[in-house]
Amino acid sequence: MSPTELNRRTLFALLGAGALVAASAQTATAAPGDDPLAALIERRRLMLVGDGSAASVPALSAALTAMSGTAASLWSSMITPGGTSGLWSDLPLTGIGSGADATGNMGVSFDRVFSLALAYGTAGADQHADPALASALVSALSYLNTTAYKAGMRAAGNWWFWEIGVPRKAADTLVLLHDVVPADLRTSLMAAARYFTPDPNWRGRGTSLAETGANRSDKSLSCILRGMLDGRPDEIALARDALSDTVRAGKNSVFGYVSGGDGFYRDGSFVQHSYLPYVGTYGVVTLGGIAEILGLLGGSDWDVTDPDKSVILDSVEASFAPFIWNGRMMDAVRGRAVSRQKNPDHVDGAAALTAILLLAPGAGEPYRSRYLSLVKGWLNRAGVTLYGLPGQTIAKSLLITANLADGSITPAPAPVFTKAFGDQDRLVHHRPDFSSVVNVSSKRIGRYEWGNFENNQGWYQGDGLTYYYVASDPGQYSADFWPTVDPYRLPGTTVTAEPRSSGAANGTGIPRAFQAFAGGLDLDGRWGIQGMDHLNFNKTLSARKSWFFLDDKVVCLGAGITSTSGYDVFTTVDNRAFAQGTVPNIRTDNRNRVMAAGDTAVRVKRNAHIMGYGGYVFLPGENVSGDIDVQVIRCTGDWKTINSGSDTGGTADPKTRDYVTVTHHHGKDPQGGGYAYIALPGAAHPVTFTESDAPTVTVVANNAGVQAIKDATQNLTLANVFQATPAGEPPASGIIASGPCSVAVHEESGTVTVALSDPSRTQPLAQVTLTGVSASAVVDADPGVTVLSTAPLAVQFALDGHGHAKKVTLSR
Repeated sequence: MSPTELNRRTLFALLGAGALVAASAQTATAAPGDDPLAALIERRRLMLVGDGSAASVPALSAALTAMSGTAASLWSSMITPGGTSGLWSDLPLTGIGSGADATGNMGVSFDRVFSLALAYGTAGADQHADPALASALVSALSYLNTTAYKAGMRAAGNWWFWEIGVPRKAADTLVLLHDVVPADLRTSLMAAARYFTPDPNWRGRGTSLAETGANRSDKSLSCILRGMLDGRPDEIALARDALSDTVRAGKNSVFGYVSGGDGFYRDGSFVQHSYLPYVGTYGVVTLGGIAEILGLLGGSDWDVTDPDKSVILDSVEASFAPFIWNGRMMDAVRGRAVSRQKNPDHVDGAAALTAILLLAPGAGEPYRSRYLSLVKGWLNRAGVTLYGLPGQTIAKSLLITANLADGSITPAPAPVFTKAFGDQDRLVHHRPDFSSVVNVSSKRIGRYEWGNFENNQGWYQGDGLTYYYVASDPGQYSADFWPTVDPYRLPGTTVTAEPRSSGAANGTGIPRAFQAFAGGLDLDGRWGIQGMDHLNFNKTLSARKSWFFLDDKVVCLGAGITSTSGYDVFTTVDNRAFAQGTVPNIRTDNRNRVMAAGDTAVRVKRNAHIMGYGGYVFLPGENVSGDIDVQVIRCTGDWKTINSGSDTGGTADPKTRDYVTVTHHHGKDPQGGGYAYIALPGAAHPVTFTESDAPTVTVVANNAGVQAIKDATQNLTLANVFQATPAGEPPASGIIASGPCSVAVHEESGTVTVALSDPSRTQPLAQVTLTGVSASAVVDADPGVTVLSTAPLAVQFALDGHGHAKKVTLSR
């Protein structure tokens, strides 16, 4: 089969992880006399633009029209190269090699050239195979190579453009224009890419900083493209081997598990930039890049044969799926990408779904069926058509259709489980009526990431930001939430009113927290605990914070809230956004309220309910003090303020949303303040009022040493213990602990189950005694769990230093 005879069925196989299937191997094997590198170039072209059938698919007509319109606008505004300061007037290249702005403009210029090349190569676009456009693009590439991106230049500004962004876009543009770009120009551009990234194993031109995760897979793909375009099979082999990090015996292999730093962890965590949970963006880039490489090289002389590829295949369900809600990628694992106007949660979710589909055809069973079932379920719940995934190319839209047309695949139901990720300080809680996740931070996991003018006001994103996802409001965090939300009033956070400065600057940073305690556990995949020993950015505010995840509610406790800042301190219970003028009716203390922006705040004593979205029940108790109020506040902002990055920056167009803000005010410089409330996401108002009149949850302790609740309906006790229990002091929680820990105790008619983790990761051994609990014999126990006494029950846990829980079940 010659490269040009590849049909649509072949395309679908190629776009999957074809390295694992015989069909892909057959298509990659060139007939006698054929050039195997030419076959790879044709394969890549099919991956980028499809097989030419898009014009015959009515559902893709809108996408083709949009592509044509964008291309027409870019082409008409392009400046004819020759003595100009750039290809577009808004992207001057003056100072390239010495200034950060020019570097960003170079990157965006290559992006635009690629967009034009995509239209040129896509059948059905108005510009398809237009010789005038081809000539203009050859001139543009020549100009960029001569002026902005050539071997020997100084790489000023953001390194990413020089080593990842531009090499990838330049190579893919050359694939699309392979028949019209002169060989010497192609060689010169690839020589520049080779100059700035000679080896995908390393950062820059040295060997001192090894690449990891998404950066490694990105560079490997670019190196493969460079090798096949430049007649360098040795570079294809180099890139393939870089995925497995053969130069350092697999230390930074993308196919291996890590125990620290960047990469996939055995518990499903994914960390990038050393300190941030990042499966929603860098993880997706890693997954998509590996899927494309497997499909590109599958069955060829450079097939990826690493036996640990199963790590990536398993990650779909272990790392990605838990953080996808109805097709949307949860912001808790998207890092600074939350500030990108063009990449809200549903766009990054679509990228994840597409990456999963890229893997599906070649993954084999049982992976393939499970992947397709997951994606079908997400799309069904999102109400998205097969062609409706935003931000995806024509070729990938065709892939989606082909994969999901399999009538034997049943859509997966909505997830109902709780899972803790000790290695990234996250826990996700999926219930029938809502899903929730909390951003906590520690010495190990950062508060937030800023960088290169992105996420300029993300100061409090890791200080307890609590997300509630409900079906009645799927776009809560994507409908201009981030440019309009008050950055001091993120849901779940306890902060001071001290003014902060914008983080808009070159470079990047991830401020970590000062304390060790952050994390928790899940019990039987049903209930969960999260906690954080909170010390704010300048150490003027401290607090102990806990979240307890139950079947239909989340119980939130705060204690030891102490400040020396000289500013007011407040906990934002929730801050829910609505389109201007559409705030629903609100009930406070069982009374109907019709509230609008500008109205005076309403004081609350017992409960508040936002009709159609959920309620909040405020609990009395130990150390709970201060005023609680509800107010509707109109907020206007713009995306550029929070992200003015060169290639991801937003517009300055004002956006306005009305926010229902529920606030617990602790006053100026509180000394030992606290809060206690129940969140009921997705609940109807009678549920809120019933819970308020007769709470099913009891707060048994809420102080700086221990926070604990008891759910009488399940005979369940959940607790965060922040310090060893003082000797001789009878604990109200009934838990005596040897040190900091999260503890869950579930008592049933014939058994008692105890689970424990150490979110501080400071103890090899932890011991708890449950003063009111007795047992008889061990039914089941994790390795390292020792029962010291059965009356009262005392258990010792040998811990792994990663915050993971261990469990024991005993008969009674």
